[in-house]
Order: sequence, then C-alpha cells, then structure tokens
Amino acid sequence: MPSPDSAALPAVWREEGTGRPVVLVHGWAFSARALDPLVAPLARAGRVLALDLRGHGEAPPAPPGHGVAGHARDLVALFDARGLEGALLVGWSMGAQVALEALPALGGRVAGLALLSATPCFAAREDWPHGTPATSVQALAARVRHRPAAALRRFFDGMFAPDELPDAEREALAAAVLAAPFAPATALEELDDLLAADQRPRLAGVRVPALLVHGERDPICLPAASAFAAEAIPGARRWLLPGVGHAPQLSRPALVAELLARHLAELA
Repeated sequence: MPSPDSAALPAVWREEGTGRPVVLVHGWAFSARALDPLVAPLARAGRVLALDLRGHGEAPPAPPGHGVAGHARDLVALFDARGLEGALLVGWSMGAQVALEALPALGGRVAGLALLSATPCFAAREDWPHGTPATSVQALAARVRHRPAAALRRFFDGMFAPDELPDAEREALAAAVLAAPFAPATALEELDDLLAADQRPRLAGVRVPALLVHGERDPICLPAASAFAAEAIPGARRWLLPGVGHAPQLSRPALVAELLARHLAELA
C-alpha cells in the first residue's frame, strides 16, 4: 500500500509515552499547543499524539472547503498511517465535532471517547436553545476578516471566566498558545461549517465509553449542550467543573488530565 501523502495528514505536534494511543484534537483557530498541558501527564499512562489539524499550527495548509469533514477524513488517514488501535480519542471544542465526525469511519480503532467543552450543534436554532446565536458567529467572522490576530486574542481571552485565572497566568498561556501560526481563511471556513453543522443525530450511535468534561461557566459552548449530549450518548459520563470556562485543559490541567487518565485506565 502506498504511503499516505503527508500533505493530506495533520501534523503531530507532540508525541510522548508508550502504550494505548491517546489522540488529542484541538479546537477552532488554535493548534495542539492549546492541549499541550495535557501531554506530559497523559504520557505517563499512554502514547499521546497531539495534532495540528491542517491549516493550523505547523500542519500543511488546508485546501478550500476542507472544514470539519475534511479534518475528520485526515484524522482517519492519520490512524491508518500510524497504525493506531484501541485509542482514546479526545476532542476539545471544534475538535470534539471532528472526533464525532470521524468516529464511524474509525470503528474499532477507537476504544474510548472524551469530549472537552463540546457541543453537538454550535449555532442556536429554533429547536436548539443551547447554541451560540448566528449573529455572534457572524460578528466573530467579521473581526477575523478585519484584524485576524486581534480577533483571535479577543476570542482567547473570552474563553475564561473573569476570575478563573490570575492575569499573569492568562498572559503566559496566551503567549504559548497563540505562538502557533494562524490561518484566517481556514478559520472563516470552519465558522461557516460550525454554523451549519448539527451532530445531534450522531450521538445515539456512539458505541464506546464516553466522558464529557465541561466548565460550568463556558460562554462559547454552553454547558447545557454537553448535558444534552451526555443524555443522548449511551452510558456517557459527564463532569461539570465549577468556576471554569471554555478551556479547562488550560485553567485546570491537572484535574482534566486526571479525569482523562482515569477514563483511559477504565477502557477494556
């Protein structure tokens, strides 16, 4: 079988540890750096692969129209290329939607699922009050077009509850996370995808142990969205973290890593 074209795969930003694979998939406009605090602690329990999706960080550019479905196909191709079996698949924010999109094609190669700050339907609609208003998404897109770097920094700061982190710690995290390259065109296409996507029908088809972790003060993916998902996914468990916003892996990395390591240890 020919080797996959490296331009058709995400880049593995960090890989550490041995044992059961733990695949970390980041969220909108960021990179694997946004999940970096989880790598070292999880590497004590498994083989961690933290990915930069195409068009993010150090990965190759994403072609036009790539979107969440394209990221999901890339994730499947990466599993093929690396021979990953029995993995714990971890998706944060948009990465959770990429994971849900890829899950049917990955089949038995995924032994467990963990969704951080996740929603099955990002945009609000008539039958879904747990989403972000379309006007807010459109305003974010306008800011990305006008001043991309400033828009991303504003989005980063808005992920946290006002008293969630000391200012100095938030600034240090911003310097680390936002150091990765940012592709506005990819981010804008993903926003269009997120406005249209509705993965609620997929949830009942999840057939692996699932853990959902959500901050109770998440302003981006509302906590009620993961409560709905936890009810819809057979046997799912949910942890709601008090005082935490949209990025618990940044503000509470030890706790999130502990929850994920425990979930990993329980997989058959």
